[in-house]
Amino acid sequence: MLHRAEAADLAARREWQTLLHYRPTADGAGVVSDADDPRFFLAPTGKTDPDAELAATLRAFFSTDAVGGDPQPAQCAFIARYRWLKRELEFDDRRLPPQSCERFQHWFHELNAESATLVFTSAYLNNPASLFGHTLLRLDRRGQTEHTRLLAYAINYAANDTASHGLMYAVDGITGGFKGTFDLQPYYKLVRTYSDLESRDLWEYRLNLSPPQLQRLLEHVWELREIQFDYYFFRENCAWQLLTLLEVADPTLRLSDEFTLWALPPDTIRLLVQQPGLVGAITARPARGTVIRRRYQALHPDERRLAQRLTDDPAITATPAFAQLAPERQALLLELVLDQRLHRRGGKLKGKNATVPVADEIAHQLLTARNRLAVAAAPVVIDPYATQPETGHTSRRIGFGFGQRNGTGFVELNARASYHDLLEPDAGYTPDAQIELLNIAIRYYQDRNRLKLDRLTVLDITSLPPVNALSPRPAWRIHVGWEPYPRPNCPDCTAFNLSGGLGLAAETGWRWRTLWFALPGLAFDYGGDFAGNYRAGLGMTAGTLLQPLAGWKVLASVSWLDYRWGETGTAIRWSIGQNLALGRDWALRADWRALEGTHEFGMGLRIYF
Repeated sequence: MLHRAEAADLAARREWQTLLHYRPTADGAGVVSDADDPRFFLAPTGKTDPDAELAATLRAFFSTDAVGGDPQPAQCAFIARYRWLKRELEFDDRRLPPQSCERFQHWFHELNAESATLVFTSAYLNNPASLFGHTLLRLDRRGQTEHTRLLAYAINYAANDTASHGLMYAVDGITGGFKGTFDLQPYYKLVRTYSDLESRDLWEYRLNLSPPQLQRLLEHVWELREIQFDYYFFRENCAWQLLTLLEVADPTLRLSDEFTLWALPPDTIRLLVQQPGLVGAITARPARGTVIRRRYQALHPDERRLAQRLTDDPAITATPAFAQLAPERQALLLELVLDQRLHRRGGKLKGKNATVPVADEIAHQLLTARNRLAVAAAPVVIDPYATQPETGHTSRRIGFGFGQRNGTGFVELNARASYHDLLEPDAGYTPDAQIELLNIAIRYYQDRNRLKLDRLTVLDITSLPPVNALSPRPAWRIHVGWEPYPRPNCPDCTAFNLSGGLGLAAETGWRWRTLWFALPGLAFDYGGDFAGNYRAGLGMTAGTLLQPLAGWKVLASVSWLDYRWGETGTAIRWSIGQNLALGRDWALRADWRALEGTHEFGMGLRIYF
């Protein structure tokens, strides 16, 4: 078999390369596996030597020694390898007796999978690992219906980050300090975490995998149990690893090759839907928080006031104001308030080690009142706030433009690694949120005949959820990077800026949707042009985001800063920016800014790719 495998060059075949997660090294001279667990390899050099690993695998099939992440004989521990090699080499069962692998057979029949669905969960700004969303793979059971799909199992790839905190959390996530593993969990548990507790909208993409492809995928998932990978926030993450699973199922796919530096979940969804015939039906699963907000928005002003009082006082159901409502409107209010109480109390437990929610007498009374109404609640359209990720612009961006600062003209080249800002269209992204990573702008000023860094944003996260009385949420912002701080003796100076704020946002709908926000906060600037090389203080940023048309947004903001440490003083900055989408991947941008006495105007074209 060794001679035949070598003659057929099986180690170079795409099927073997995907099963071992091999990919070319940086210099192109060889290959290396993404797997970082020695238990995944049967040869000492298996991580970088496909031929040695294949030979060691064939030898191991004759042994009953336990190997792999879940120790058992090699035929069972690496069953996808065994079955592929058996097909290619036509094993003689008399000379290499097949083993029963009862544990695998029980596991496989317990899953009873008929198809697979890729699930995208929208961005969650409170967790760095989920800033750009998350993907997982649901295994749909035979005979499954719309009402029973929560009982399916799902393949989830995640990092073990419990031992990392604070700054080290970011460092470990960027440098591969976490260990990632594939895990099989009931889908309803993941929905509870992502949709119910974190209020993340879910989009489900049915995959058109053939029965042999699905079986090969499941066999490989069996091989990966307990196997560890180095986890990276930006590339070897959940989105990347699910692409490698699909490549095992169908080796003709070359999905992971499309991502060199980073693989963000929305970008991988765009790639999947571009594959001919791979994606079937697409279904939305709005989060519990989305259901609450949509129903609250559908209420009349008087009904909203009743809902606010009803949340903590079931006796409102006996008042004339509630009784005069139509029964279906009463049912709507009761269901809304019940959802809100479950959402608000979902994470509270009774006792140190309890596993059940705290008893809620108010919720019991509200549920009793709802059961007395023998009518369905008034229907409300529940659309996810986070729309399908593939409908939005791609996350990378490059732009060029021109303008002037205090009468001096400049030409600007800018680029962004990812992801989305407040002025860009909301399609495909979480509305009223901004996440920018590695955004750089370089300018050429006519009178100075040189290139100059204007700004470099390392990370900027802004979340402006409109507040409502039923489920208030704070607005907040954090910024890290270098910003322009022009001065009379240094018109193109920059300084490092670390700033953040916490406040509120509200929306109005007169004429067009308008978002208003106010963010008290702190700011720290570091640069050689400040007295003592730094300044720090308190501040307030307020502004408004208008959307007159679907593809046109205007953002106006003003910041007042009171520096009390280092170089002291006050400063005012304001800006007005607008973005006009010319298509999904083209936009025209214009900005007018005042930077502590210096005025500038610029405009240019932005291209997304």
